[in-house]
Amino acid sequence: MTTEILPIDSLMIDRWTNQWIKQLGFNNEQLLKRNTKVEQFSRFVLDRIQVKKSTDIAKREQLLLETLREYENRLSRTGFESDICEEFENMKLKQKELFIEKKHQELDLKEEKYIKELDQLSQNERSLCQILAATIMDIVTDETLIKRIERLRGYLDELDKLKTERLTTIKSYRIRLNDLIDRLNFKLDNLSTISQLLDENYESCLTTDALGQIESFLIELECKSAEQENYVNALVGKLEKLYAKLTRDDATPPKRSAAYILRHNTAETVKQLENEIAQLQAKRMATSQAYCQSMRKKIEDLYEQCQIGSSERHPIDFDNIIPETLDECDREYDRLDSMYHVRKPILDAFEQWKVLVQQHGEFQKKSTSAARFHERGYSAVKEQAERKRFAVALPKAERACLNILEQWEKEHENEQFLINDIPIRPIIEQQHTGTSNVTTTVSNPPSTISKTVSMSSTALAAIPQRPAAKNNIRKKSLRNIVKQTVEQHVSKSRHDEVDEDTLEFTQLENIKHFNGLPRIVTSTPKTGKNPSSHTVVDMGRNKNNDPIHKRRPSKRLIPTRR
Repeated sequence: MTTEILPIDSLMIDRWTNQWIKQLGFNNEQLLKRNTKVEQFSRFVLDRIQVKKSTDIAKREQLLLETLREYENRLSRTGFESDICEEFENMKLKQKELFIEKKHQELDLKEEKYIKELDQLSQNERSLCQILAATIMDIVTDETLIKRIERLRGYLDELDKLKTERLTTIKSYRIRLNDLIDRLNFKLDNLSTISQLLDENYESCLTTDALGQIESFLIELECKSAEQENYVNALVGKLEKLYAKLTRDDATPPKRSAAYILRHNTAETVKQLENEIAQLQAKRMATSQAYCQSMRKKIEDLYEQCQIGSSERHPIDFDNIIPETLDECDREYDRLDSMYHVRKPILDAFEQWKVLVQQHGEFQKKSTSAARFHERGYSAVKEQAERKRFAVALPKAERACLNILEQWEKEHENEQFLINDIPIRPIIEQQHTGTSNVTTTVSNPPSTISKTVSMSSTALAAIPQRPAAKNNIRKKSLRNIVKQTVEQHVSKSRHDEVDEDTLEFTQLENIKHFNGLPRIVTSTPKTGKNPSSHTVVDMGRNKNNDPIHKRRPSKRLIPTRR
Protein backbone atom coordinates (compact mmCIF):
# COMPACT_ATOMS: atom_id res chain seq x y z
CA MET A 1 0.00 0.00 0.00
CA THR A 2 1.47 3.40 -0.99
CA THR A 3 1.49 6.09 1.67
CA GLU A 4 0.16 9.49 0.72
CA ILE A 5 2.03 12.72 1.78
CA LEU A 6 -0.21 14.70 4.04
CA PRO A 7 -0.28 18.38 3.11
CA ILE A 8 0.82 20.90 5.81
CA ASP A 9 -1.66 23.60 6.27
CA SER A 10 -0.32 27.14 6.25
CA LEU A 11 -2.56 28.07 9.13
CA MET A 12 -1.00 25.37 11.23
CA ILE A 13 2.43 26.65 10.37
CA ASP A 14 1.45 30.15 11.34
CA ARG A 15 0.13 28.94 14.64
CA TRP A 16 3.29 27.02 15.36
CA THR A 17 5.38 30.06 14.40
CA ASN A 18 3.51 32.42 16.58
CA GLN A 19 3.65 29.95 19.45
CA TRP A 20 7.33 29.40 19.14
CA ILE A 21 8.07 33.09 18.71
CA LYS A 22 5.96 34.26 21.62
CA GLN A 23 6.81 31.49 24.08
CA LEU A 24 10.35 30.72 23.19
CA GLY A 25 11.49 33.99 21.79
CA PHE A 26 12.82 32.45 18.53
CA ASN A 27 13.82 34.66 15.73
CA ASN A 28 13.01 33.99 12.13
CA GLU A 29 16.11 31.96 11.42
CA GLN A 30 15.65 29.90 14.50
CA LEU A 31 12.08 29.50 13.59
CA LEU A 32 12.92 28.17 10.17
CA LYS A 33 15.32 25.67 11.69
CA ARG A 34 12.69 24.63 14.15
CA ASN A 35 10.13 24.32 11.41
CA THR A 36 12.43 22.08 9.51
CA LYS A 37 12.88 19.84 12.54
CA VAL A 38 9.12 19.84 13.18
CA GLU A 39 8.50 18.96 9.59
CA GLN A 40 10.98 16.12 9.75
CA PHE A 41 9.53 14.84 12.98
CA SER A 42 6.00 15.11 11.67
CA ARG A 43 6.92 13.17 8.62
CA PHE A 44 8.60 10.56 10.79
CA VAL A 45 5.48 10.25 12.92
CA LEU A 46 3.34 10.10 9.81
CA ASP A 47 5.48 7.35 8.38
CA ARG A 48 5.15 5.35 11.57
CA ILE A 49 1.44 5.87 11.55
CA GLN A 50 1.22 4.78 7.93
CA VAL A 51 3.35 1.70 8.59
CA LYS A 52 1.25 0.73 11.57
CA LYS A 53 -1.95 1.27 9.61
CA SER A 54 -0.74 -0.88 6.73
CA THR A 55 0.35 -3.57 9.20
CA ASP A 56 -3.04 -3.54 10.89
CA ILE A 57 -4.80 -3.71 7.57
CA ALA A 58 -2.70 -6.72 6.54
CA LYS A 59 -3.46 -8.48 9.80
CA ARG A 60 -7.16 -7.79 9.46
CA GLU A 61 -7.09 -9.06 5.90
CA GLN A 62 -5.27 -12.19 7.05
CA LEU A 63 -7.75 -12.68 9.87
CA LEU A 64 -10.62 -12.15 7.47
CA LEU A 65 -9.15 -14.77 5.16
CA GLU A 66 -8.81 -17.26 8.01
CA THR A 67 -12.34 -16.51 9.18
CA LEU A 68 -13.61 -17.11 5.66
CA ARG A 69 -11.73 -20.41 5.46
CA GLU A 70 -13.14 -21.49 8.84
CA TYR A 71 -16.61 -20.61 7.62
CA GLU A 72 -16.11 -22.74 4.54
CA ASN A 73 -14.78 -25.62 6.65
CA ARG A 74 -17.83 -25.43 8.88
CA LEU A 75 -20.06 -25.50 5.81
CA SER A 76 -18.27 -28.57 4.46
CA ARG A 77 -18.42 -30.26 7.90
CA THR A 78 -22.11 -29.60 8.45
CA GLY A 79 -23.22 -29.95 4.85
CA PHE A 80 -24.91 -26.56 4.60
CA GLU A 81 -24.82 -24.63 1.36
CA SER A 82 -22.66 -21.49 1.09
CA ASP A 83 -24.70 -18.26 0.94
CA ILE A 84 -21.86 -15.76 0.26
CA CYS A 85 -22.94 -13.59 -2.64
CA GLU A 86 -20.82 -12.12 -5.40
CA GLU A 87 -21.03 -8.61 -3.86
CA PHE A 88 -18.76 -9.78 -1.07
CA GLU A 89 -15.67 -9.12 -3.20
CA ASN A 90 -16.67 -5.47 -3.74
CA MET A 91 -17.23 -4.76 -0.05
CA LYS A 92 -14.80 -2.85 2.11
CA LEU A 93 -12.73 -4.59 4.71
CA LYS A 94 -14.91 -3.56 7.61
CA GLN A 95 -18.06 -4.63 5.76
CA LYS A 96 -16.46 -7.95 4.96
CA GLU A 97 -15.58 -8.49 8.59
CA LEU A 98 -19.09 -7.68 9.70
CA PHE A 99 -20.60 -9.90 7.00
CA ILE A 100 -18.43 -12.92 7.88
CA GLU A 101 -19.12 -12.45 11.57
CA LYS A 102 -22.84 -12.39 10.89
CA LYS A 103 -22.61 -15.58 8.81
CA HIS A 104 -20.72 -17.30 11.60
CA GLN A 105 -23.43 -16.41 14.07
CA GLU A 106 -26.16 -17.66 11.74
CA LEU A 107 -24.21 -20.86 11.17
CA ASP A 108 -23.82 -21.35 14.93
CA LEU A 109 -27.58 -21.12 15.42
CA LYS A 110 -28.31 -23.40 12.50
CA GLU A 111 -25.73 -25.95 13.55
CA GLU A 112 -27.01 -25.97 17.10
CA LYS A 113 -30.51 -26.58 15.82
CA TYR A 114 -29.40 -29.53 13.70
CA ILE A 115 -27.31 -30.97 16.51
CA LYS A 116 -30.34 -30.93 18.77
CA GLU A 117 -32.32 -32.67 16.05
CA LEU A 118 -29.56 -35.24 15.68
CA ASP A 119 -29.59 -35.89 19.42
CA GLN A 120 -33.37 -36.37 19.36
CA LEU A 121 -33.14 -38.73 16.40
CA SER A 122 -30.37 -40.70 18.09
CA GLN A 123 -32.49 -41.02 21.19
CA ASN A 124 -35.45 -42.26 19.14
CA GLU A 125 -33.12 -44.67 17.40
CA ARG A 126 -31.88 -46.13 20.69
CA SER A 127 -35.44 -46.47 21.93
CA LEU A 128 -36.68 -48.23 18.80
CA CYS A 129 -33.62 -50.47 18.66
CA GLN A 130 -34.21 -51.47 22.25
CA ILE A 131 -37.89 -52.18 21.58
CA LEU A 132 -37.28 -54.06 18.36
CA ALA A 133 -33.95 -55.58 19.45
CA ALA A 134 -32.31 -54.00 16.38
CA THR A 135 -28.76 -52.70 15.93
CA ILE A 136 -27.86 -49.01 16.07
CA MET A 137 -26.87 -47.38 12.81
CA ASP A 138 -23.13 -47.31 12.22
CA ILE A 139 -21.26 -43.98 12.30
CA VAL A 140 -19.49 -43.16 9.05
CA THR A 141 -16.36 -41.05 9.23
CA ASP A 142 -16.18 -37.86 7.13
CA GLU A 143 -19.97 -37.79 7.05
CA THR A 144 -21.64 -34.40 7.16
CA LEU A 145 -24.18 -33.46 9.77
CA ILE A 146 -26.93 -33.10 7.18
CA LYS A 147 -26.07 -36.48 5.60
CA ARG A 148 -26.05 -38.24 8.95
CA ILE A 149 -29.39 -36.69 9.89
CA GLU A 150 -30.90 -37.73 6.55
CA ARG A 151 -29.56 -41.29 6.89
CA LEU A 152 -30.76 -41.49 10.46
CA ARG A 153 -34.21 -40.29 9.41
CA GLY A 154 -34.37 -43.04 6.77
CA TYR A 155 -33.26 -45.66 9.30
CA LEU A 156 -35.88 -44.43 11.77
CA ASP A 157 -38.52 -44.64 9.05
CA GLU A 158 -37.56 -48.28 8.49
CA LEU A 159 -37.70 -48.96 12.22
CA ASP A 160 -41.08 -47.24 12.48
CA LYS A 161 -42.36 -49.29 9.56
CA LEU A 162 -41.05 -52.48 11.14
CA LYS A 163 -42.61 -51.49 14.45
CA THR A 164 -45.95 -50.84 12.76
CA GLU A 165 -45.84 -54.19 10.97
CA ARG A 166 -44.96 -56.03 14.16
CA LEU A 167 -47.69 -54.21 16.05
CA THR A 168 -50.21 -55.25 13.42
CA THR A 169 -48.89 -58.81 13.52
CA ILE A 170 -48.93 -59.20 17.28
CA LYS A 171 -52.39 -57.65 17.49
CA SER A 172 -53.65 -60.30 15.07
CA TYR A 173 -51.71 -62.89 17.11
CA ARG A 174 -53.43 -61.64 20.26
CA ILE A 175 -56.87 -62.18 18.70
CA ARG A 176 -55.95 -65.71 17.59
CA LEU A 177 -54.33 -66.51 20.94
CA ASN A 178 -57.40 -65.36 22.84
CA ASP A 179 -59.57 -67.56 20.68
CA LEU A 180 -57.29 -70.62 20.99
CA ILE A 181 -56.77 -70.22 24.74
CA ASP A 182 -60.50 -69.93 25.32
CA ARG A 183 -61.13 -72.89 23.01
CA LEU A 184 -58.54 -75.10 24.67
CA ASN A 185 -59.02 -73.72 28.20
CA PHE A 186 -55.25 -73.23 28.45
CA LYS A 187 -53.60 -71.84 31.59
CA LEU A 188 -50.79 -69.26 31.18
CA ASP A 189 -47.94 -68.01 33.34
CA ASN A 190 -48.51 -64.42 34.46
CA LEU A 191 -44.89 -63.42 33.78
CA SER A 192 -44.66 -64.90 30.30
CA THR A 193 -44.51 -62.95 27.07
CA ILE A 194 -47.90 -64.36 26.07
CA SER A 195 -49.48 -62.93 29.22
CA GLN A 196 -47.97 -59.51 28.50
CA LEU A 197 -49.35 -59.69 24.98
CA LEU A 198 -52.80 -60.60 26.23
CA ASP A 199 -52.55 -57.65 28.66
CA GLU A 200 -51.88 -55.40 25.62
CA ASN A 201 -48.33 -54.62 26.73
CA TYR A 202 -47.17 -54.54 23.12
CA GLU A 203 -43.81 -52.81 23.51
CA SER A 204 -42.39 -55.73 25.47
CA CYS A 205 -43.45 -58.12 22.70
CA LEU A 206 -41.94 -56.35 19.70
CA THR A 207 -38.49 -57.93 19.90
CA THR A 208 -37.46 -60.69 17.54
CA ASP A 209 -37.17 -63.23 20.36
CA ALA A 210 -40.57 -62.32 21.78
CA LEU A 211 -42.13 -62.51 18.35
CA GLY A 212 -40.54 -65.92 17.79
CA GLN A 213 -41.86 -67.17 21.13
CA ILE A 214 -45.36 -65.93 20.30
CA GLU A 215 -45.30 -67.58 16.87
CA SER A 216 -44.02 -70.92 18.23
CA PHE A 217 -46.61 -70.86 21.01
CA LEU A 218 -49.31 -70.00 18.48
CA ILE A 219 -48.27 -72.95 16.26
CA GLU A 220 -48.35 -75.24 19.30
CA LEU A 221 -51.85 -74.10 20.22
CA GLU A 222 -53.02 -74.51 16.62
CA CYS A 223 -51.70 -78.08 16.58
CA LYS A 224 -53.52 -78.77 19.83
CA SER A 225 -56.65 -77.19 18.39
CA ALA A 226 -56.39 -79.39 15.30
CA GLU A 227 -55.94 -82.45 17.52
CA GLN A 228 -58.92 -81.39 19.59
CA GLU A 229 -60.97 -80.87 16.44
CA ASN A 230 -60.03 -84.34 15.21
CA TYR A 231 -60.93 -85.69 18.63
CA VAL A 232 -64.29 -83.89 18.48
CA ASN A 233 -64.92 -85.38 15.03
CA ALA A 234 -63.99 -88.82 16.36
CA LEU A 235 -66.37 -88.38 19.30
CA VAL A 236 -69.11 -87.22 16.94
CA GLY A 237 -68.50 -90.23 14.70
CA LYS A 238 -68.64 -92.51 17.70
CA LEU A 239 -71.86 -90.85 18.80
CA GLU A 240 -73.34 -91.31 15.34
CA LYS A 241 -72.62 -95.02 15.48
CA LEU A 242 -74.06 -95.24 18.99
CA TYR A 243 -77.17 -93.34 17.91
CA ALA A 244 -77.59 -95.59 14.89
CA LYS A 245 -77.17 -98.77 16.93
CA LEU A 246 -79.42 -97.64 19.75
CA THR A 247 -82.03 -96.51 17.22
CA ARG A 248 -81.90 -99.94 15.58
CA ASP A 249 -81.99 -101.86 18.84
CA ASP A 250 -84.39 -99.64 20.77
CA ALA A 251 -87.83 -98.43 19.78
CA THR A 252 -87.25 -95.11 21.59
CA PRO A 253 -84.04 -93.63 20.17
CA PRO A 254 -82.14 -91.13 22.33
CA LYS A 255 -82.41 -87.43 21.65
CA ARG A 256 -79.43 -85.66 20.08
CA SER A 257 -77.70 -83.21 22.38
CA ALA A 258 -76.78 -79.61 21.50
CA ALA A 259 -73.06 -80.44 21.63
CA TYR A 260 -73.57 -83.17 19.03
CA ILE A 261 -75.59 -80.89 16.75
CA LEU A 262 -73.36 -77.78 17.00
CA ARG A 263 -69.98 -79.59 17.22
CA HIS A 264 -67.99 -76.63 18.50
CA ASN A 265 -64.24 -77.16 18.82
CA THR A 266 -64.04 -76.24 22.50
CA ALA A 267 -62.99 -78.00 25.67
CA GLU A 268 -66.54 -77.68 27.00
CA THR A 269 -67.90 -79.45 23.91
CA VAL A 270 -65.38 -82.27 24.41
CA LYS A 271 -66.55 -82.77 27.98
CA GLN A 272 -70.20 -82.79 26.93
CA LEU A 273 -69.57 -85.28 24.14
CA GLU A 274 -67.56 -87.56 26.43
CA ASN A 275 -70.34 -87.49 29.03
CA GLU A 276 -72.91 -88.20 26.34
CA ILE A 277 -70.89 -91.16 25.04
CA ALA A 278 -70.57 -92.53 28.57
CA GLN A 279 -74.35 -92.29 29.04
CA LEU A 280 -75.10 -93.99 25.72
CA GLN A 281 -72.60 -96.75 26.42
CA ALA A 282 -74.18 -97.34 29.80
CA LYS A 283 -77.57 -97.54 28.10
CA ARG A 284 -76.15 -99.88 25.52
CA MET A 285 -74.63 -102.19 28.14
CA ALA A 286 -78.15 -103.00 29.29
CA THR A 287 -78.68 -105.09 26.12
CA SER A 288 -75.04 -106.05 25.61
CA GLN A 289 -75.58 -109.83 25.91
CA ALA A 290 -78.07 -110.09 23.06
CA TYR A 291 -76.16 -107.57 20.99
CA CYS A 292 -72.89 -109.51 21.29
CA GLN A 293 -74.58 -112.75 20.24
CA SER A 294 -76.10 -111.06 17.21
CA MET A 295 -72.80 -109.44 16.23
CA ARG A 296 -70.97 -112.72 16.72
CA LYS A 297 -73.21 -114.43 14.18
CA LYS A 298 -72.84 -111.56 11.71
CA ILE A 299 -69.06 -111.57 12.06
CA GLU A 300 -68.85 -115.33 11.53
CA ASP A 301 -71.05 -115.02 8.42
CA LEU A 302 -68.74 -112.34 7.06
CA TYR A 303 -65.74 -114.56 7.79
CA GLU A 304 -67.28 -117.25 5.59
CA GLN A 305 -68.37 -114.82 2.87
CA CYS A 306 -64.93 -113.20 2.73
CA GLN A 307 -63.21 -116.63 3.10
CA ILE A 308 -60.88 -115.27 5.76
CA GLY A 309 -58.60 -117.68 7.60
CA SER A 310 -57.55 -117.64 11.21
CA SER A 311 -54.47 -115.51 10.54
CA GLU A 312 -56.63 -112.57 9.39
CA ARG A 313 -59.26 -112.83 12.11
CA HIS A 314 -59.28 -110.64 15.20
CA PRO A 315 -60.13 -112.59 18.34
CA ILE A 316 -62.91 -111.15 20.50
CA ASP A 317 -63.62 -112.26 24.06
CA PHE A 318 -67.38 -112.72 23.95
CA ASP A 319 -67.39 -114.27 27.43
CA ASN A 320 -66.25 -111.04 29.14
CA ILE A 321 -68.70 -108.41 27.91
CA ILE A 322 -67.55 -104.88 28.68
CA PRO A 323 -67.94 -101.61 26.74
CA GLU A 324 -64.61 -102.33 25.02
CA THR A 325 -66.01 -105.67 23.81
CA LEU A 326 -68.92 -103.90 22.14
CA ASP A 327 -66.49 -101.49 20.50
CA GLU A 328 -64.35 -104.39 19.29
CA CYS A 329 -67.43 -106.03 17.79
CA ASP A 330 -68.33 -102.82 16.01
CA ARG A 331 -64.80 -102.32 14.71
CA GLU A 332 -64.49 -105.89 13.51
CA TYR A 333 -67.87 -105.77 11.79
CA ASP A 334 -66.99 -102.49 10.05
CA ARG A 335 -63.61 -103.92 9.01
CA LEU A 336 -65.17 -107.06 7.58
CA ASP A 337 -67.92 -105.11 5.86
CA SER A 338 -65.41 -102.89 4.06
CA MET A 339 -63.17 -105.89 3.38
CA TYR A 340 -66.06 -107.79 1.82
CA HIS A 341 -66.62 -105.11 -0.80
CA VAL A 342 -62.90 -105.14 -1.61
CA ARG A 343 -62.49 -108.91 -1.71
CA LYS A 344 -65.72 -109.78 -3.49
CA PRO A 345 -64.51 -108.95 -7.05
CA ILE A 346 -61.36 -111.04 -6.51
CA LEU A 347 -63.31 -113.94 -5.03
CA ASP A 348 -65.81 -113.86 -7.88
CA ALA A 349 -63.08 -113.72 -10.51
CA PHE A 350 -61.16 -116.54 -8.82
CA GLU A 351 -64.31 -118.65 -8.53
CA GLN A 352 -65.09 -118.09 -12.21
CA TRP A 353 -61.55 -119.08 -13.15
CA LYS A 354 -61.67 -122.14 -10.89
CA VAL A 355 -64.94 -123.33 -12.45
CA LEU A 356 -63.44 -122.95 -15.92
CA VAL A 357 -60.35 -124.90 -14.84
CA GLN A 358 -62.53 -127.73 -13.49
CA GLN A 359 -64.65 -127.74 -16.64
CA HIS A 360 -61.53 -127.73 -18.77
CA GLY A 361 -60.12 -130.67 -16.81
CA GLU A 362 -63.32 -132.64 -17.31
CA PHE A 363 -63.32 -131.73 -21.00
CA GLN A 364 -59.69 -132.85 -21.40
CA LYS A 365 -60.48 -136.12 -19.70
CA LYS A 366 -63.47 -136.69 -21.92
CA SER A 367 -61.83 -135.52 -25.16
CA THR A 368 -58.82 -137.82 -24.70
CA SER A 369 -60.99 -140.88 -24.08
CA ALA A 370 -61.74 -143.13 -27.08
CA ALA A 371 -65.05 -144.11 -25.48
CA ARG A 372 -66.53 -140.81 -26.67
CA PHE A 373 -66.77 -142.29 -30.17
CA HIS A 374 -69.26 -144.85 -28.85
CA GLU A 375 -71.47 -142.23 -27.19
CA ARG A 376 -74.72 -141.31 -28.79
CA GLY A 377 -74.84 -137.88 -30.39
CA TYR A 378 -71.08 -137.31 -30.37
CA SER A 379 -69.98 -134.45 -32.64
CA ALA A 380 -66.39 -133.62 -33.51
CA VAL A 381 -67.47 -130.12 -34.59
CA LYS A 382 -68.96 -129.45 -31.16
CA GLU A 383 -65.85 -130.84 -29.51
CA GLN A 384 -63.63 -128.55 -31.57
CA ALA A 385 -65.89 -125.56 -30.76
CA GLU A 386 -65.74 -126.40 -27.06
CA ARG A 387 -61.94 -126.63 -27.26
CA LYS A 388 -61.78 -123.22 -28.90
CA ARG A 389 -64.08 -121.79 -26.24
CA PHE A 390 -61.77 -123.00 -23.47
CA ALA A 391 -58.73 -121.71 -25.37
CA VAL A 392 -60.26 -118.20 -25.27
CA ALA A 393 -62.25 -118.19 -22.01
CA LEU A 394 -59.63 -119.75 -19.73
CA PRO A 395 -56.78 -117.24 -20.45
CA LYS A 396 -59.30 -114.40 -20.34
CA ALA A 397 -60.59 -115.45 -16.90
CA GLU A 398 -57.03 -115.96 -15.70
CA ARG A 399 -55.98 -112.51 -16.93
CA ALA A 400 -59.04 -110.86 -15.37
CA CYS A 401 -58.34 -112.51 -12.03
CA LEU A 402 -54.66 -111.51 -12.13
CA ASN A 403 -55.50 -107.91 -13.06
CA ILE A 404 -57.83 -107.50 -10.09
CA LEU A 405 -55.26 -109.25 -7.88
CA GLU A 406 -52.45 -106.95 -9.05
CA GLN A 407 -54.56 -103.88 -8.33
CA TRP A 408 -55.18 -105.17 -4.81
CA GLU A 409 -51.44 -105.88 -4.33
CA LYS A 410 -50.55 -102.32 -5.39
CA GLU A 411 -52.84 -100.94 -2.71
CA HIS A 412 -51.55 -103.46 -0.13
CA GLU A 413 -47.76 -103.54 -0.48
CA ASN A 414 -45.81 -106.55 0.80
CA GLU A 415 -49.04 -108.52 1.32
CA GLN A 416 -50.54 -111.61 -0.28
CA PHE A 417 -54.19 -112.13 -1.00
CA LEU A 418 -55.20 -115.16 1.06
CA ILE A 419 -58.26 -117.36 0.85
CA ASN A 420 -58.51 -119.24 4.12
CA ASP A 421 -54.79 -118.51 4.79
CA ILE A 422 -53.77 -119.82 1.33
CA PRO A 423 -52.25 -117.44 -1.25
CA ILE A 424 -54.01 -117.73 -4.61
CA ARG A 425 -51.33 -116.25 -6.87
CA PRO A 426 -49.10 -119.38 -6.72
CA ILE A 427 -52.17 -121.49 -7.54
CA ILE A 428 -52.90 -119.46 -10.67
CA GLU A 429 -49.24 -119.44 -11.71
CA GLN A 430 -48.88 -123.20 -11.20
CA GLN A 431 -52.00 -123.83 -13.22
CA HIS A 432 -50.70 -121.51 -15.93
CA THR A 433 -47.30 -123.18 -16.20
CA GLY A 434 -48.61 -126.68 -15.56
CA THR A 435 -45.56 -127.70 -13.54
CA SER A 436 -47.04 -128.32 -10.11
CA ASN A 437 -48.32 -131.67 -8.94
CA VAL A 438 -49.47 -130.51 -5.53
CA THR A 439 -53.16 -130.23 -4.70
CA THR A 440 -54.26 -126.99 -3.05
CA THR A 441 -57.05 -126.62 -0.54
CA VAL A 442 -59.56 -123.82 -1.33
CA SER A 443 -62.57 -123.06 0.86
CA ASN A 444 -65.73 -121.71 -0.83
CA PRO A 445 -69.09 -123.35 0.08
CA PRO A 446 -71.31 -121.44 2.53
CA SER A 447 -72.23 -124.41 4.72
CA THR A 448 -68.76 -125.82 5.31
CA ILE A 449 -65.58 -124.08 6.36
CA SER A 450 -63.20 -125.61 3.74
CA LYS A 451 -63.39 -127.69 0.62
CA THR A 452 -60.47 -129.47 -0.99
CA VAL A 453 -60.18 -128.85 -4.70
CA SER A 454 -57.36 -130.14 -6.85
CA MET A 455 -55.74 -127.12 -8.50
CA SER A 456 -52.70 -128.63 -10.17
CA SER A 457 -52.52 -128.86 -13.89
CA THR A 458 -51.91 -132.60 -13.72
CA ALA A 459 -55.00 -133.22 -11.63
CA LEU A 460 -57.18 -130.92 -13.75
CA ALA A 461 -55.95 -132.46 -16.98
CA ALA A 462 -55.81 -136.05 -15.82
CA ILE A 463 -56.05 -138.63 -18.57
CA PRO A 464 -57.57 -142.04 -17.73
CA GLN A 465 -55.73 -145.18 -18.76
CA ARG A 466 -57.50 -147.33 -21.29
CA PRO A 467 -57.53 -151.10 -20.95
CA ALA A 468 -55.28 -153.13 -23.17
CA ALA A 469 -56.68 -154.30 -26.50
CA LYS A 470 -58.04 -157.80 -26.72
CA ASN A 471 -55.79 -160.45 -28.12
CA ASN A 472 -58.51 -162.69 -29.41
CA ILE A 473 -59.38 -160.63 -32.49
CA ARG A 474 -61.05 -162.43 -35.27
CA LYS A 475 -58.94 -161.97 -38.35
CA LYS A 476 -61.79 -162.71 -40.65
CA SER A 477 -63.97 -159.91 -39.31
CA LEU A 478 -63.19 -156.60 -41.03
CA ARG A 479 -65.24 -154.73 -38.45
CA ASN A 480 -63.08 -155.97 -35.56
CA ILE A 481 -59.91 -155.15 -37.50
CA VAL A 482 -61.09 -151.56 -38.06
CA LYS A 483 -62.10 -151.19 -34.39
CA GLN A 484 -58.73 -152.49 -33.17
CA THR A 485 -56.84 -150.20 -35.55
CA VAL A 486 -58.76 -147.10 -34.38
CA GLU A 487 -58.20 -147.94 -30.72
CA GLN A 488 -54.47 -148.44 -31.30
CA HIS A 489 -54.12 -145.08 -33.07
CA VAL A 490 -56.12 -143.29 -30.37
CA SER A 491 -54.10 -144.91 -27.58
CA LYS A 492 -50.83 -144.07 -29.32
CA SER A 493 -51.90 -140.46 -29.83
CA ARG A 494 -52.95 -140.20 -26.18
CA HIS A 495 -49.64 -141.50 -24.85
CA ASP A 496 -47.49 -139.42 -27.19
CA GLU A 497 -49.37 -136.16 -26.61
CA VAL A 498 -50.49 -136.22 -22.99
CA ASP A 499 -49.95 -132.48 -22.49
CA GLU A 500 -51.82 -131.43 -25.65
CA ASP A 501 -55.19 -129.74 -25.11
CA THR A 502 -56.65 -130.94 -28.43
CA LEU A 503 -56.97 -134.28 -30.13
CA GLU A 504 -55.98 -134.12 -33.78
CA PHE A 505 -58.42 -136.28 -35.66
CA THR A 506 -56.53 -135.69 -38.90
CA GLN A 507 -53.54 -137.53 -37.46
CA LEU A 508 -55.41 -140.82 -37.73
CA GLU A 509 -54.08 -142.69 -40.68
CA ASN A 510 -56.50 -143.80 -43.32
CA ILE A 511 -57.56 -147.39 -42.82
CA LYS A 512 -56.74 -149.40 -45.90
CA HIS A 513 -58.98 -152.06 -47.34
CA PHE A 514 -57.68 -155.58 -47.60
CA ASN A 515 -57.23 -155.06 -51.34
CA GLY A 516 -55.01 -151.95 -50.70
CA LEU A 517 -57.53 -149.16 -51.31
CA PRO A 518 -57.73 -146.35 -48.67
CA ARG A 519 -60.72 -146.05 -46.36
CA ILE A 520 -61.84 -143.52 -43.74
CA VAL A 521 -63.38 -144.44 -40.41
CA THR A 522 -66.22 -142.16 -39.31
CA SER A 523 -66.54 -140.92 -35.69
CA THR A 524 -70.29 -141.45 -35.45
CA PRO A 525 -71.26 -144.78 -33.92
CA LYS A 526 -73.96 -146.79 -35.55
CA THR A 527 -77.18 -147.73 -33.92
CA GLY A 528 -78.53 -151.20 -33.83
CA LYS A 529 -77.52 -154.43 -32.30
CA ASN A 530 -73.85 -153.59 -32.37
CA PRO A 531 -73.58 -149.86 -31.50
CA SER A 532 -69.84 -150.03 -30.93
CA SER A 533 -69.07 -150.56 -34.62
CA HIS A 534 -68.12 -147.71 -36.99
CA THR A 535 -68.73 -147.11 -40.66
CA VAL A 536 -65.88 -147.49 -43.13
CA VAL A 537 -66.09 -145.58 -46.39
CA ASP A 538 -64.02 -146.65 -49.43
CA MET A 539 -62.38 -143.94 -51.46
CA GLY A 540 -62.05 -144.15 -55.29
CA ARG A 541 -63.16 -147.77 -55.91
CA ASN A 542 -66.19 -149.63 -57.12
CA LYS A 543 -67.88 -151.04 -54.06
CA ASN A 544 -69.71 -153.97 -55.72
CA ASN A 545 -67.44 -156.58 -54.16
CA ASP A 546 -67.16 -154.74 -50.80
CA PRO A 547 -68.98 -156.68 -48.06
CA ILE A 548 -69.57 -153.41 -46.15
CA HIS A 549 -70.99 -151.61 -49.17
CA LYS A 550 -74.46 -152.81 -48.35
CA ARG A 551 -74.39 -151.00 -45.01
CA ARG A 552 -75.61 -147.42 -45.01
CA PRO A 553 -72.67 -145.03 -44.59
CA SER A 554 -72.74 -142.35 -41.88
CA LYS A 555 -73.36 -138.78 -42.99
CA ARG A 556 -71.03 -137.35 -40.31
CA LEU A 557 -67.42 -137.38 -41.45
CA ILE A 558 -64.28 -136.57 -39.56
CA PRO A 559 -63.24 -133.01 -40.41
CA THR A 560 -59.84 -132.81 -42.00
CA ARG A 561 -57.36 -130.10 -41.28
CA ARG A 562 -56.53 -127.92 -44.21
